[in-house]
Amino acid sequence: MLAAASSDPSLPAPPTRVRWMIFGLACAASWLLYLHRYAWGSVKPHFKNENPGFDYVDLGWLDSAFLATYALGQVPAGLAGDRFGPRVTLSLFTLFWSLAVGGVGWMTGFWRLVGARAAFGLAQAGTYPVLSKMTHTWFPLAIRTSVQGVVTAMGRIGAACAPVIVATFLMGLLGLSWQMALLVLTVPGVILAVAFWLLIRNRPSEHPWTNTAEQELLGDSMWCDAPRRDTTRSVVPHLLLTKGSLFSLGMLCCYIFVSSFQDQFFVNWMPLFLVDGRGFDDTEMGLFAPLPLLGGACGGILGGVLNDVLLRRLGNRRWARSLVGFTGKFLAGMLVIVSIQTQDGRLTMMVLVAARVFSDWSMPTQWAACTDMGGRAAATVFGVVNMVGAVGGFAAGPAIGYVKEHYGWEGVFYGVAALCVAAAVCWLFIDCTKRLVED
Repeated sequence: MLAAASSDPSLPAPPTRVRWMIFGLACAASWLLYLHRYAWGSVKPHFKNENPGFDYVDLGWLDSAFLATYALGQVPAGLAGDRFGPRVTLSLFTLFWSLAVGGVGWMTGFWRLVGARAAFGLAQAGTYPVLSKMTHTWFPLAIRTSVQGVVTAMGRIGAACAPVIVATFLMGLLGLSWQMALLVLTVPGVILAVAFWLLIRNRPSEHPWTNTAEQELLGDSMWCDAPRRDTTRSVVPHLLLTKGSLFSLGMLCCYIFVSSFQDQFFVNWMPLFLVDGRGFDDTEMGLFAPLPLLGGACGGILGGVLNDVLLRRLGNRRWARSLVGFTGKFLAGMLVIVSIQTQDGRLTMMVLVAARVFSDWSMPTQWAACTDMGGRAAATVFGVVNMVGAVGGFAAGPAIGYVKEHYGWEGVFYGVAALCVAAAVCWLFIDCTKRLVED
């Protein structure tokens, strides 16, 4: 009976599942983006050994070269994503950043290396803004934040995979030089760029593999969950820069600044803390340093699901978002304080893993707030917010170094905890229902 009913031509066809192919490509982009980004940290010790003329300040400037252009490129790349759509922009961004990561290995001289790292940061800048727009377009509100949570989590997993793939496998088992290891990493990037061009479209209605049912299912997400309008005529978005929307955008920018600032401890200082502060050897450090990143991946998935559950239960988008963001960052701050009180390095890391779970479950909340407030201009709004976050990350390096120099690791940990609490407080003032753009 079921088989006969499903083949009845009088029944409407079920929606096609092209959106899940788009989801898979978005996850692949997020994973590869962070794998490429963290590859530099994995090859840095070998680079330093081969270039003794570079001191640690020079290495720091090579780190900052990436963050500087990553910040500058956010808004222009977001505007390009809104103007030209995800298909062409993601294809080009992925191709350019993959070529740039390989190019770092073949540049000589300080300024050429700075240029290669800067080109790498500029090429990566637009990826997350455009992925935010793509998930907004291809997924309905009911599951959108869960989808965005998984996409962000794949970035954390890619970061955790970097030392294993680059250092352990390519340079260790295969015996490749660090230059050849970076060159090998360009190959999957080129393949992914081609896949973007061949397999994605800017909207469901443009994709030849979607049927009418899937296009109708995703119709609300195309119009930012606003009431359906006459789509036979062109609709041009215009700004809604009220006091409320600008204040919420400002608080969202404050949040991402302090959140990205404290995040640099986990990115750039965790290995040094494990060796210098807890006496780990290189093998132990290599095993334990990626664990908070994996905790962050789990937190991103949990936060996305929690957003969607609260949205259905409360029926209030503003507080569903804010409660998740506040709770996650506040608990993360408390756990960071607990972690520095423990003297056993393994126990310290377990507590920090839990802290990262709670800290990163606000990541999909941040994405969701950008898409809620930005609507059809979601990529541009995400670019503005991410630019501020990159500035926070740029400022964190010398600031954390200064605190470590004068107040030790305890000072660093208490500073990170304070920033987590400050980020939590920001969510009490962020109203994601204050739209910046009217469709």
